[in-house]
Amino acid sequence: MNASAYQRQQGAALAVSLILLVALTILGVATLTSTRFQEQITSNAQQKSVAFEAAESAIAKGSSDRDVVFDAIKNPPRGQYNNPDPVFPENFATELSEEFDQQNAFGKNVDISSSVSIQYCGENTLPVGSELTSDLSKARVVWMLVDFNGTADITNSNARAEHTERRAYEVPETMRSGNCVPPGL
Repeated sequence: MNASAYQRQQGAALAVSLILLVALTILGVATLTSTRFQEQITSNAQQKSVAFEAAESAIAKGSSDRDVVFDAIKNPPRGQYNNPDPVFPENFATELSEEFDQQNAFGKNVDISSSVSIQYCGENTLPVGSELTSDLSKARVVWMLVDFNGTADITNSNARAEHTERRAYEVPETMRSGNCVPPGL
């Protein structure tokens, strides 16, 4: 190679190396940003799942004790006999919140607040001729419809879950009407 061609190429390798270095840096930063975004998506999905499970557990706890359910709905406030508002059983919110609190992988406490409400929804007759309605001389037995609404919130997060479940209990007919919106509407 002659000297003039050598002098013209001086610094070309440096320029190409710098361009490649900048391109790889941009690619690395984009990959890190994408990874961080994916971690946030995963974390949010996990928190939403935990909140949903806490709301479901609140419903299970609220509906597991038949005496609590009947005590909550048998004596509605004056003027609400046929259209009662939801009832929040005493001490349930405190018990549920303490029961669902957790520790994350870093040892920090995760505060989950949960509540459950119970709402009387009315009565539905059993099929005529069933074992419970075969003797019409006795008190008529009906399905008492009750909605359980469980909610859960994770503190310092936007994760919130709310779930409603309708249950039926066999009870003597009272002729009360209810005040519930059917689930799913």
